[in-house]
Amino acid sequence: MMYDFNGKKIKIADEDIERSMTSLGLSKEEAIQVWLEDEGYLDNEEQNMLEQKAKANNITATIHDAAKGKPRKERKVVKKENPLKKDVISTIYSALSAKFDNVSIKNDEKYIDFVVDGREFTINLVEHRAKKEKKS
Repeated sequence: MMYDFNGKKIKIADEDIERSMTSLGLSKEEAIQVWLEDEGYLDNEEQNMLEQKAKANNITATIHDAAKGKPRKERKVVKKENPLKKDVISTIYSALSAKFDNVSIKNDEKYIDFVVDGREFTINLVEHRAKKEKKS
């Protein structure tokens, strides 16, 4: 909607006016006045007082600093040893080495690479988590 404010045409979104009317229970004129005050076209003593109080308490700075946050401390990732997976990989490695040439372990708990007839293969060992019981 276009609103004439002291000879100046101002475009106000109808959604803003409707939202103020429904959520705050205002008439259309009151909703327009609230919008003009929020956008700085009109002064509202109560709003100015609350704004000064917030600035004095440094509330907005606290809010904006909280969004930035403190830099996270980097932590080192500690790899858990899995002897069962190592044993499975070594067993598979032994079986493949007996039959094929060019067998190598990329990761002692995860990957084995080998070549058969000029074609390259990789075995990826994945351990699945146990399923959780459903609570009723």
